[in-house]
Amino acid sequence: MAKIIIPLPDTFAFSTEIDVLIQHINRANHLANEHLIALINEARSRYYTVLDKNNKIIDLTAFINADLAVIYKSEAHYGDRLKIEVAADDFNTYGCDFVFRISQANTGEVVAIAKCAMLHFDYKQKKLKAVPKNFAQLFQGL
Repeated sequence: MAKIIIPLPDTFAFSTEIDVLIQHINRANHLANEHLIALINEARSRYYTVLDKNNKIIDLTAFINADLAVIYKSEAHYGDRLKIEVAADDFNTYGCDFVFRISQANTGEVVAIAKCAMLHFDYKQKKLKAVPKNFAQLFQGL
């Protein structure tokens, strides 16, 4: 089976910390994969909020997830505090990729690396919609 490779950026524009709650734990007593995805989505939403403090430039309801890839590196357990770093990358006509590095906040041990493509989507017309011309610039200078 081919291995997934997710290139990491030199720097991450944003980071946040999130605790692993008991509801995030699976029967194997570690962070469940579906909850890791939920934490990634939360981190991306927090990133949007920081970018869009007063401008209302990013409509969270106008994007759709096109793909998701995750590389697991280690386990996370109940009570762990995770640092989730986020970078926007690979901008195109319809959106961009978000790259994530999820690590233990206290030790720096990497738990997972992930990437998702978010595309601008018109839900009424059910089709992709081009992002504004200055879209990539919105992610600079944070």
